[in-house]
Amino acid sequence: MRLVRIVLLGLFLLLPALAFGQLLPYAPPESKPVPIFKLAAGVNAVAYDGVVVPSDFEAGLNARASLSPHISLVGSGYYGITEQYWRGAGGVRVTASDANNPDFSIGIGAQYHVSDAPEARPKEWAADVSMGWRPWAARRFVLIALGQYGMTSNQASAHAGGRLELLSF
Repeated sequence: MRLVRIVLLGLFLLLPALAFGQLLPYAPPESKPVPIFKLAAGVNAVAYDGVVVPSDFEAGLNARASLSPHISLVGSGYYGITEQYWRGAGGVRVTASDANNPDFSIGIGAQYHVSDAPEARPKEWAADVSMGWRPWAARRFVLIALGQYGMTSNQASAHAGGRLELLSF
């Protein structure tokens, strides 16, 4: 049953993402330097699999450092507003879509999670699938969707939210 949930969560995230990528053609800009590091503030609505922790809203920061056009180190720190917890994650993400398109991306990765509330996020590795879409190309705002599956807890979570780029170089 958990495998079915994982597959459905992946399809829920990937199929619309692939459709957006096909429906919104990308025209590369003139030569602009590609930022290696990005820092963004974000908000999420979070839903957890099972009855471990109720859904919550979170606010926090995300960071990304590109190792290559397709591989990035990623990290985040978030505060759960309703359940009052802190959580953090760090790992690697591979861009599975056009790495030269700054307005749309699909990523597949793995991150190690820590939290002061183990019921919210146990200390474990989690596989993830993500999508980011910048609806207004000239802006610094990105809509995101993220699905994760804990390798030890067998707990899935889904995040939907937005990021506002604070720093990029």
